[in-house]
Amino acid sequence: MEQVLKDLITLAGLTEQDYQILQDSAAHTQQWTNELTQAFYDTLYGYAPTSHIFKPGERPDRENTLITWYREVSSGRIDMNFWRRQWIVGLVHIPRRVTDPFMIGMMSRVQQLFLKKCLETFDLEQAMTVFGAFKRVTDVVTGLIAEGYFLSYVEATERMTGQSRALTERLVGLEISKMTEEMRKHITS
Repeated sequence: MEQVLKDLITLAGLTEQDYQILQDSAAHTQQWTNELTQAFYDTLYGYAPTSHIFKPGERPDRENTLITWYREVSSGRIDMNFWRRQWIVGLVHIPRRVTDPFMIGMMSRVQQLFLKKCLETFDLEQAMTVFGAFKRVTDVVTGLIAEGYFLSYVEATERMTGQSRALTERLVGLEISKMTEEMRKHITS
């Protein structure tokens, strides 16, 4: 996980200054917690493919989880334990069948709502500065969750089947070559 985190932070351009920007704006951005949480779960519960993920009566617990997450992100006080928890989210998503398109789509929704609130609250320059810091943090979160999902899925499969990573990679490489050729046949110029 540590190398994935390092790669994401470097490539997304996340810096210590971003954490400070979030800390400095937290008095404003944390006021948006309930609105963002409401919109997030209204979207998930209002869309048939994602609404089935939830058990009856669990919305308050899920909302509390998101509230805690949002407050932590918007506080700018992010440590290694925060990043480890994001990796674990990928694992938790597997048995619940929360696919990466669902997760990435919802992170995009959160980012869009956050940007809207920034534009309503701050002058344009400050809005873009605060949003940029939030986006870089949440882009790293998205990458960790996605990679946690993928690598954990592969590792679980390897453990269950007793296959080594090298064998899995070799077999997947062969199959991907076949799949690529099949897909190319369906692409029109």
